Amino acid sequence: MNENIVKPMSVVRQELTEQLVNDINNCGLPLFVIEYILQDMLAIVKTAARQQYEMEKTQYEKQLKEQKKE
Repeated sequence: MNENIVKPMSVVRQELTEQLVNDINNCGLPLFVIEYILQDMLAIVKTAARQQYEMEKTQYEKQLKEQKKE
């Protein structure tokens, strides 16, 4: 009985948040520099999230069309 235990998304999210806060607090950069870095990161994440949404939506619509054919 070898079941893979999947870490809940809320736990992953909290761990990531804590790690980011820790890294930011210990990086030694001034806050105005960190602000620009985070803005850049947010733009990258938004673009990736939009692309993921479009890809998943396309896959879902394809599956619906294939199901109707059956």
